[in-house]
Amino acid sequence: MIIADLADDTLILISLILCLVTGPTTLPPTFSALNDTTEMVVLRFGGDCLLAEHYERDTGDDPHRAFKNFDLFRTADIAMVNLECPVTQRGTRQEKPFTFRMHSRYLPTIAEAGIDVVNIANNHIFDFGAVGLFDTIHLLDSAGLAHVGAGKNLDEAYEPVILQVRGKRIGFLGYYGGGESPVATEKRPGVARRALDRMVEDIDVLKNQGTCDAVIVNLHWGTEKSIVPELDQVEQAHRLVDAGADVIVGHHPHVWQAVEHYKSGVIAYSLGNLVFGGNSRSTYDTAILEIRLGLPEILHRVIPVRIDSWNARALTGEEAAMFIHNVSRLPIPTIHDRTEKESTR
Repeated sequence: MIIADLADDTLILISLILCLVTGPTTLPPTFSALNDTTEMVVLRFGGDCLLAEHYERDTGDDPHRAFKNFDLFRTADIAMVNLECPVTQRGTRQEKPFTFRMHSRYLPTIAEAGIDVVNIANNHIFDFGAVGLFDTIHLLDSAGLAHVGAGKNLDEAYEPVILQVRGKRIGFLGYYGGGESPVATEKRPGVARRALDRMVEDIDVLKNQGTCDAVIVNLHWGTEKSIVPELDQVEQAHRLVDAGADVIVGHHPHVWQAVEHYKSGVIAYSLGNLVFGGNSRSTYDTAILEIRLGLPEILHRVIPVRIDSWNARALTGEEAAMFIHNVSRLPIPTIHDRTEKESTR
């Protein structure tokens, strides 16, 4: 676990520009001043991460290119991404349109970047079967990388990661809806299923029974390439916050969706791609979600990032401001949208 001070000075110019959202919610609280938040726990989240396929072919003998000279994860107290593939050279390739796997030589790249936890509840973790999952768990454990969302059986798949920073216990959970990856059972490996009743129960155990001071829920969900979450996702995310979740982190669509401050929680519906070798495009703009936990106060901001020939770097100036502006205009569907759609049938 990385414990550090505040973000780099190069990011101060954009630190007061917050991700605002459309919809029936109140605006998120602002950072009054950086000095006022020094006692807060700083969490940073990246979206889908895949150091394989096009990344591996393009970077060749430079396995560390992804996060070379990139400090946004190292300067966070805790950093997390969605690991969108198994880490294995074994197993049987599954019959599906896209299958990915990452070589273990890239795990030091992830660990040295300052990433502490990865979500493996997703549609690619079983691309090379149970053997691929078992290798992934073993190699992540060996590299000191915590993981949530999948396991050798039901108990392991649903097991949370709990980290303690400055006296605050923070619990992490991960879920996927199933489909491309099997759901774990008492005797079968798989992912933690995104079932509302079970998620509410898990949150209750961690938060309301005093195990954790804050709960972070990862959800691999949504429609690929869509910039708008489904109304069912919004309703489910709200229900999880009502149950006690403090932060909802979404991924899978490969594009950014809105960030919403709902009641006492923050919901990021999709963080898009971070360094994602599943696509051939090696240069694009994305962002990191930063959460500052003061408890009960929770602040958030979007920190723009450019992936430049597979190398991540902080994006500043007008380009950063434009990215944040675009995210601030992303819509969130409401009950009114559903009523209106039904009335036109």
